[in-house]
Amino acid sequence: MPKSPTNGIAVTQAEKRRSIDVGPQIGQVSTVCYWYKAGHFANEHEAIGAFKLAYQQGLDGMGASIGEWMGLTDEEYDAWMRNDTLPKKSK
Repeated sequence: MPKSPTNGIAVTQAEKRRSIDVGPQIGQVSTVCYWYKAGHFANEHEAIGAFKLAYQQGLDGMGASIGEWMGLTDEEYDAWMRNDTLPKKSK
């Protein structure tokens, strides 16, 4: 198991997945919601597929929470969980 270079404590895959930095800055991972709102998907079907993949990655432990990993607010996440409702695009 790899050791952390700073403290010698073993780092698990789950710890690595949870510690991924999500956000819009350099060195951070951009969320699927960011890409969707910026218009980078050809159609809604493609966007829904990307959101389903991000949701599965969140279930697998990516990011601090599933909603954070997907880039959704609490309200957007609730709507997604109810019926795969995509968030509103920025204008």
